[in-house]
Amino acid sequence: MSISIQTLLSDNYSIISPKSLAECVDDEGRVDAFKCRRLLLEEADAVARQQLCLAEAIRQHIRDDVSSSDDDEPVPKKKRKEKAVVWCTDEHGVRRVLPPTMSAWCNMYVAHPHLESARFHKRFRRRFRVPYPSYLLLLDSLKQSDLFHRWLPGKTDACGNKAAPLELLLLSGLRYLGRGWTFDDLSEQTAISEEVIRNFFHRFVEWGSTVLFSRHVTAPQDLTTACAQEHEFRLAGLPGCVGSMDATHVALEKCSFRLQQAHLAQKLPHTARTYNGVVNHRRRILSTTEGHPARWNDKSLVKFDPFVMALQHGTTLQDLTLELCDYDDNGNVIKVQHRGAWLLVDNGYHQWSMTIPPIKMTTLRTEIRFSQWLESMRKDVECTFGTLKGRWRILKAGVRLFRLKDADRIRKTCCALHNMLLETDGLDDKWEDGVVSEWQCNMGEHDDTSRIPQAIRRLLSPAQARNFDTSGMGTGTDRVADNGADDAEDNNGADDAEDAGNVEVDLMGHIVVKSLSLNQFRSRLIRHFNIAFKRREVKWPKRNGPIRLTV
Repeated sequence: MSISIQTLLSDNYSIISPKSLAECVDDEGRVDAFKCRRLLLEEADAVARQQLCLAEAIRQHIRDDVSSSDDDEPVPKKKRKEKAVVWCTDEHGVRRVLPPTMSAWCNMYVAHPHLESARFHKRFRRRFRVPYPSYLLLLDSLKQSDLFHRWLPGKTDACGNKAAPLELLLLSGLRYLGRGWTFDDLSEQTAISEEVIRNFFHRFVEWGSTVLFSRHVTAPQDLTTACAQEHEFRLAGLPGCVGSMDATHVALEKCSFRLQQAHLAQKLPHTARTYNGVVNHRRRILSTTEGHPARWNDKSLVKFDPFVMALQHGTTLQDLTLELCDYDDNGNVIKVQHRGAWLLVDNGYHQWSMTIPPIKMTTLRTEIRFSQWLESMRKDVECTFGTLKGRWRILKAGVRLFRLKDADRIRKTCCALHNMLLETDGLDDKWEDGVVSEWQCNMGEHDDTSRIPQAIRRLLSPAQARNFDTSGMGTGTDRVADNGADDAEDNNGADDAEDAGNVEVDLMGHIVVKSLSLNQFRSRLIRHFNIAFKRREVKWPKRNGPIRLTV
């Protein structure tokens, strides 16, 4: 079918293209295909004309710009503004960037240390918590580790700048741990950016919690190391004990909201991580757990201590023998051989035979004396925690890092440095025989009471420490006065008859400690300590040697 020109020029078939899709529909609602095609073609032509005009305008602009730039001077390349951590002014008054090699720390401790001065070594120890020779040993160890390869001498960063000196970065890490500084404070002192110090510190605590920790924090695994840890406890009348155990907290300043509930303990007003630790009497840390929420108690924490659980399961230190004095049926003193190690704890732990706590409620003089002595000897773990937080202030002020594993790494690094300092200062060797109960006069009468340790004075009158008479009126006539005599040996081991069938005896005739109940083994320890005290064989271990008293 052909359409004539007159038809195209009519109202319905105008040769003028429609301007919208509505004009392509007739009065009866039918779509005119011819008009729709014309509409699409016109729209495509309009877009093509617009693109051609835009391209021509761009080409004209480029031609004008090139023709005008031929007569002008070339535009210099824009330089980036120079950045610096610390600025300084030279003798000509010119403001320049202070490099880390010109900082005060580098001048005093790296480039020109005054090694001949005793005051220099004293101040360095106070400011960075380690002696200068120990600092040099740590520096050599860092240079041999692949974690710090990027900061070795001669290395450069991606921009070609020299790497920050490893000597200053190590000083920054020690100051951060020792005094709880911020990265901004360290950047001000070393002229090294905060980001570089932050990156180094994360690598430093990673190295300290793995390499350094495994080097200095080791639990006793054989008979030789166990006897070395038992030395002071054997002098104190507690054979077989290899350490004291307790838990401590480390504050967290940046704990995520979803973990705050678990890390809020009843005794603490802030979020914290809790750690279980075992130490010997020389304040050396033998074992410590990873961090756990502060809401966990001692019974939950001890389950994650591998050393303690190995003692409980009988897989370690089972070759350690101890000889306990006891009474036979006729009242004679005999020696009974036992096998196994045990720990001093408080009453918050499980009632295991290898975790011996003091007795809280008792009226027997022998049990009171033993419990008081146990409490005095167990203070070594409290003193260790106090020394650790006093020396490394970040553990007391709080960790300001977000990740929980960073807090765990920081504490393990501090524990390793603590043991390293004990070895450096010569305090890790066996302490000499200390205060003995022999140098006291009869019934505790002596001239100078200030020189007698409190632990020894408590043993002389255990009933006085637990006198519940707060009125000051005395005991009265209805109560028998305490004549100061020890309790009679009433049972002579009758308490051990309970669960006697569960006692395990090896081929050598040694009683296995882990097969006894808590009451059984503690009763044996009480009788042994009572016999040793009467024989004046109980000594208070001190690293300064024996203390003599002139009477």
